[in-house]
Amino acid sequence: MADEARAMLDALMGADRNTHVEGASGISNSGGGGGGGPTRRQKRSCYDPDICPLYCAWSLSSQEDPTWAESVAANEGAGGIDIFDLFTNTKSDIGPNPYRVDDHAREEFASLPEHEKRRLGYEDMLARKLQDLVRQCDRTVARNKEKLRREVAQAMKQRTSGSGKGNREDLIVTVNEEMLEKCASNVAQATLIEEEMASLVDKLEGLNDDENKLLKVLAEEKSIEDKKQEEKDNAAPTNNEEEKPTEPPKKKKKKSKEKDKAKDVPPEEPPEPPPTRIVDPRLLELEKSKLTVLLQLQSLSLQLPPLRDNTDNLLRQLQYLRSDTSTDKVVCEVSGNFMSSRDADERIAAHYAGKQYVGWKLVRDKLKELQKNGHGGGG
Repeated sequence: MADEARAMLDALMGADRNTHVEGASGISNSGGGGGGGPTRRQKRSCYDPDICPLYCAWSLSSQEDPTWAESVAANEGAGGIDIFDLFTNTKSDIGPNPYRVDDHAREEFASLPEHEKRRLGYEDMLARKLQDLVRQCDRTVARNKEKLRREVAQAMKQRTSGSGKGNREDLIVTVNEEMLEKCASNVAQATLIEEEMASLVDKLEGLNDDENKLLKVLAEEKSIEDKKQEEKDNAAPTNNEEEKPTEPPKKKKKKSKEKDKAKDVPPEEPPEPPPTRIVDPRLLELEKSKLTVLLQLQSLSLQLPPLRDNTDNLLRQLQYLRSDTSTDKVVCEVSGNFMSSRDADERIAAHYAGKQYVGWKLVRDKLKELQKNGHGGGG
C-alpha cells in the first residue's frame, strides 16, 4: 500500500517532491559545503528532456493583461497554457500531459533569441499539435452538421408522408389560434402607435416652424419699439436745453460746513428691481402645445418596447412546433457542439463561456498566430 501511494505521489509531484527548492522557505543558494546539508532541487530548464515543449512555447499574450479566454483557460498563477488542461473532463479531453510543466523553463524559453527558439523548434511542435487538434475538431463539426441534416430531412419526410408513424403535424392546422390572434393584435397596436407617433412628430415640426415665425415677428416689433424709444430719447435733451434759461437764478446762501457736507453726500436710494420681462402670450401658447406633444410622444414610446418583445416571443413560439426539436438546432463552428435557437440568453452565454468553446477558441487563435509567424507551415 505504501509503495502504491509513493508511486502515485511520484507521478503527480515528481520523484524529487521532498527535496528543497533553491530560494524557497528562506533556504540560501550558497552551498553549505560537504554532504551534510539537505539536497536542493535545481530550477528546471527548457533544455531538459522531460520539460513539456508545448507549454514552453505557449505563454500568455501579456502577463499583466491576458485576454479573457486566456484568463479563463490558464491555471491560477500560471504564466502559460497547458494544452492538455484545456479540455479536461470534457468530450474533447486529450489525456494527461506526458511531460513536466514548469514556468521557469517557459520563461527561459521566452527569453531566448529568435534563432535559438527556431533551433529548438518548440513553436513548430506546438503549431503541428494545434493543427492536428483543429483538423479533429473540424471533422467533428462536419460530422455533426451531416447528422443534423439527416435529422431535419427525416423529420420533414415524416411530417409530409401520408402513412407510417412519426410526426405528421400540419404546420397550418396545428397553429395556436389564440396565440396567433394575440400576435396579430400586438402587431396592429404597434402599427397604430407608430402612425400616431409619426403624426405627433409632424405636428411638433409644425409648431417649431410657427415658433420660428413668431420669434421673427416679435424681433421686428422689438426693433420698431427700440427705434421709437431712441427717437424719443434724442428729442428729450433739446427740450431741456430750451427750458434752462427760463429758470430763475438761484441765490447763493451761506451755510455752515456741516450743511454743505450733507448736500455733497447724496441720499442712498434703494436698488431698482430688474425690469420684468413680458413674454408674449402667443409664444407661451406655442410652448405649452410643444410640451403637450412631447409628453404624448414619451408615453407612446414607452408602450412600444413591451409590445415588440411580446410579439417577438409569440412569433418565436409560432414558428416552431414543440414536437420538432431538430429544425431549430445549429452546430457551433468553433467547438462542434449543438446549440438551439430556442435557448435562453443565460444558456447561450454559458455555452460561450464553457470550457470547450473557450479551449477551441484559444487553439484556433493560437494556430493562426503561429502560422502568421511562419511556424508549422509544413505540418
